[in-house]
Amino acid sequence: MRHETATLLIALAALALVGLLVPDVLLIFFAGCLLAVALRAAGVPLARYLNIAEHWGVMIVALLALIVIGLVVWFGFATLAGQVREFTEAAPRVLRSLAELFNGLPGAEWLKRNTSPESMEPSAQAAANFALAGIGGLLGALGNVLLVLLLGLYIGADPTLYRRGALALLSPGLRPRGEATLNAMADSLRGWLLGQMFGMTFTGVFTFLGLWALGVPLAALLAILTAIFGFMPYIGPVIGAVPAVLIAASQDPSLVPWVVALFFASQNIEGNFLTPMVQKQSADVPPAVLLGAQAIFGTGLGFLGVLLAAPVAAAALAAVRVSYVEGWVEDPADATRKPLIRP
Repeated sequence: MRHETATLLIALAALALVGLLVPDVLLIFFAGCLLAVALRAAGVPLARYLNIAEHWGVMIVALLALIVIGLVVWFGFATLAGQVREFTEAAPRVLRSLAELFNGLPGAEWLKRNTSPESMEPSAQAAANFALAGIGGLLGALGNVLLVLLLGLYIGADPTLYRRGALALLSPGLRPRGEATLNAMADSLRGWLLGQMFGMTFTGVFTFLGLWALGVPLAALLAILTAIFGFMPYIGPVIGAVPAVLIAASQDPSLVPWVVALFFASQNIEGNFLTPMVQKQSADVPPAVLLGAQAIFGTGLGFLGVLLAAPVAAAALAAVRVSYVEGWVEDPADATRKPLIRP
């Protein structure tokens, strides 16, 4: 028992140390694992259908995903680039309209001063510094994306190798429980991903149709932004609604209530009916826990922390349930409990 406890404490201490010293690396590794779960969710059934090895199924799914993304970018680039340019050109006008709309309220004078044409003309040095910072940030983000893609491919193609390595850090007596914990975490992430992808697709399509019907400019771009931000539950939809409301306010202030109602209806349908129906009980994260995780991760790790807070919380709850509640708090000899390791 002492030997088992010691190996568990050492593994937890090493994980905590890595999280304390290089939290971004830990989040990138988790993002790679999340991508691996997504690739295997589609690749394994495909491999069984085609009667090929699982890693080939994962590779085919990854290749098809890249092709689809490439085609969407290729054919939609001109339209999206035009909408982005229109959005950039309209931003000062939107902010000035917003300042006039909220005239007399606290902060309106500051908004007027900072959205005047003179205040929004950057100096050459400021523009150069901004461009350099943007290029550096873009290169860093691309490097992280490439690292996540490679991690997802390697782990998704042969998860048994990495699973064996992780379990080897535990004493033999703890390995069945460790394997059950990894299985539960994978199931939870798979269910969460399925629900989120389904919800994001619905939200994007619903938002586009609604904004198009209302005559709001940049409907396609705003719908894509809303779908992407929908990856972050609760916080993401609110962030995604802001650009649409601002654009509607600059176009016609009477559209604002309709746009707000559109986003409210979209999020209620997706959040209360569609996503729970898909996820069922596989990734049931209480809202308070999820919001707390987003606040903690966002404060300490920035945007990447907020982006991954929900799947981290889902995986952590699954790990606590299997390894702590079922393995320690409850009676291990209780024969009425469900088996830990999936058949």
